[in-house]
Parts: sequence; structure tokens; C-alpha cells
Amino acid sequence: MNMKRLLKDFGFVISSNLLTLIISTIVILIVPKLIGVEEYGYWQLFMFYSGYLGLLPLGWLDGIYLRYGGERYERLNKSLFNSQFILLMLMQSFFALIIIIAAMIIHDKQYSFILYALAIFLLIYIAQSFCKFVLQITNRIREYSEVTILANVIYVVTVISLIVVNVRDFRLLIISFIFGNFMALLYAMFVLKDLFFQHYDNRQFLSLSEAVTNIRVGSQLLIANVAAMLIIGVVRMGIQQGWGVTTFGKVSLTLSISNLLMVFINAISLIIFPKLKRIDPNKVNGLYSVIRDILMPLIFIGMLIYFPISYFIPMWLPKYDSALIYMSVLFPMIAYQSKFEILSNTFMKMLRMERQLMFINITTLVISVVLTAISVFLLHNLTATVFVIIIVMAIRSTISELYVKNKLHVKFSSEILLETAIVALFILFSWHLPTIEAMIGYLVLLTFYLLLKGHDIFVAVKNIKLI
Repeated sequence: MNMKRLLKDFGFVISSNLLTLIISTIVILIVPKLIGVEEYGYWQLFMFYSGYLGLLPLGWLDGIYLRYGGERYERLNKSLFNSQFILLMLMQSFFALIIIIAAMIIHDKQYSFILYALAIFLLIYIAQSFCKFVLQITNRIREYSEVTILANVIYVVTVISLIVVNVRDFRLLIISFIFGNFMALLYAMFVLKDLFFQHYDNRQFLSLSEAVTNIRVGSQLLIANVAAMLIIGVVRMGIQQGWGVTTFGKVSLTLSISNLLMVFINAISLIIFPKLKRIDPNKVNGLYSVIRDILMPLIFIGMLIYFPISYFIPMWLPKYDSALIYMSVLFPMIAYQSKFEILSNTFMKMLRMERQLMFINITTLVISVVLTAISVFLLHNLTATVFVIIIVMAIRSTISELYVKNKLHVKFSSEILLETAIVALFILFSWHLPTIEAMIGYLVLLTFYLLLKGHDIFVAVKNIKLI
């Protein structure tokens, strides 16, 4: 692993994701300020459902990701990949047609529009995802980042233009989002023009056997991803069913704010996988511990941003004040999401532990369904329902870490307990104390943690250079 190339890749991805963070912050802060609470709820419904469109390839892209991760672009069989793209889009066209038929049946105009938009976005999103997967697995991080940047820049410029001309319709926000992704798709296809726009060997045209292999390999990862998305998804659905679209929109805003730091976490996990596929297997154990010892202190330091956010956001968005109180519960879930995405999820894919990953996610999903049913339909308590999110995230993170721990024979059980205690105290401080007192309490706690982990952090920084 070339350190200069690694830092360069991190620079590209961090830059693109920093821009994404800025754009996300603008959208999160400006849009709910300007449109009605119910309109924002419909906008969030589109974003919520669009997040599940990645499941419709039925594991096809996941199979490509697992089988070809770490390959060099010039070595790819471009004729084969071109045939996979054509077959994939034929499948997605069929699903888009089903969504359109459903939109025609529904009489509610808002929901009908959302479905029509989802059908169009499905084709754009999956085509773009295919391109981004090819760029990611071949370690073309710069081009991957450029596609991400382009989609977000066009989107936010269009949204700002609508705001300037005093347009407040959630439908136009959705159209802006789709347009930004469409332009990014065109650029991605231009970057991969030698894959899309050349004459290929007819013997590999529309290779069904390759498609079946990719779906078969990726099916377990697909199920794992479905379960992972539904873990929080069923809680959000429960909130919509129990308290309506307005409350759904308010809690979704709180989740969006709480997930802002995940932009950087996703950037790191994006880079690590293709690098791990090329690294000496004998160094994986040491690399896991090194990443963990660097990651967790950074996450806990990053959680300090909660305090200025929790102070200013309610002043800026008073209409959402009733739901923003739950940010103290949802914000620290980044600690569990980070550990899962960067450590457990990435390393389990690299070690080809898809079956174990699927089992973990399904088990956590079952727990989420049970707890959501109790909190929504039995207790009808919104606070209890929100707490379900942090509980299931903690359960999934802990179980998956124990699986990886046993596989790699590394020891960190005491650290899991320590990190859980820090999260619990963060929630306790921020829930019960005024912002300033809570921040002081967490700073004392963080200082104690950094002193305790100081030696491990120093050794980790030193060892990552060696690895």
C-alpha cells in the first residue's frame, strides 16, 4: 500500500465528501426553514424510499463488488462489463414499469408523484451506481469523487435557484435532485467511455452466466444490506404510522443532522476496501487494530460538534423544536455506525464473511421490529421509539465486532465496554443537563479517555506507516 497514493486518495474523497457535507448542511438547514413541515415530510419520504432503490439489482452490483474489488481498470474485461450493464438496466426498466403502474393506481397526488419520481430516479441511480462501483473497485478514487461532487453541486445550485425565485414546492426539490444525479451519470459514462462506447466481442454480449454468478455471489450481501437498511427503516416507518408524515419529517431532520459526520466515515470505508483487497493477508490483523485505535478517538472528538449544533439549530428551526430534543439520543449513534461501517462491514466483506454479516443484520432487524412494535403500537411513546434506534445500532455494532474479533484473533472486549459507557454518559449529560454543563461534562470524560488511550493512539499512528 503506497502511503503517498493512500493519502492522495483520502484527499480526493475527503474533499468531495466535505463538499457533500456542506451541501447537505445547506439543504438540511435551509429547506425546512423555507417550506412547510408537511411539504418537508413528503420530501423526506422520497429520500427515504429512494434509499431502498439500491436493493433492486438483487445483489448484482454487490457480486461485482466482491468478485472484482481491487482489480486494475486496464485489466477489466470491458466487453463483459458492458454486457452486464445492458442486462442490469433491462432488469431495472422492468422494476421502473411496476412502480409506474403503482403510481397510476394510487389516487393521492403527492404519493403518486413520489412514485413517478422514484421510477425515473431508479434508472438514473442504478446506472450511476454501476459506474461508481467500477471506479471504486478499480481504485479510481479521483473520478469517483468527481461524480459525487458534480451530482451535489448541480443539485444545490438548482435548489438555491428555486429558493431565489421564491419556489417552495417539494416536487421541484425532487426534480432538482434527480437532475443533479442525471448530469453526474452522463459524466461518469464519459469517464468510462472505453467501457460503454466501443465494439466488443459478440461472444460475451449479454452474458447471462456472468449475471447469474454476480447475483449468486452478491445475494447474501444483498440480504445483509436489505436487513441493514430496514433496521432503522422499520423504526422510521413505525413513526410515520404512529404519528403521521409531519412527525416523520421532524424526526427525519434530526436523523439527517445526526448523520452529518457519516459523510467522512463513508469516505474512509470507500477507500479501505479496494486497498485491503491488495494488502498482504498477514498484515490484516495488525491493520484492524491500528484503524480501530485511530478511528474511535477521532469519532469521540468529532462528537463535540453536537453541542454548538444543539444550541443553534432550535433557534434556527423553531418549528422542529419538538423533535430536535431527540438529537442528544441519535447523535452518538455515529460511534456505532462508524465502527460497523469502517471496521466490521469492510473487513467482513474483505474476509468474505457475507453469511455472518447477513445473520448479524437479520438478527438485529428482528430485534428492531419487536422493539418498534412495542414502542409504537403498545406503548405509543415517541421517545421510546427514538431510543430503539440507538439500542439496535449498539447491538449490531457489538455483535459484528465480536465476530471479527474471533476471526482475526484480536482483543478489544474491554474497549467495547469503555466506548459503550462513553456513549451512555454522552446521552445522559446531553439529555438532562443544559448545553454548557453537558459540554463540560463530556470534555472531562473525553480527556480521561484520551489520556487512557494515549499510548495506543501513538503506537497506532506509528504502525500504520509500517503496514
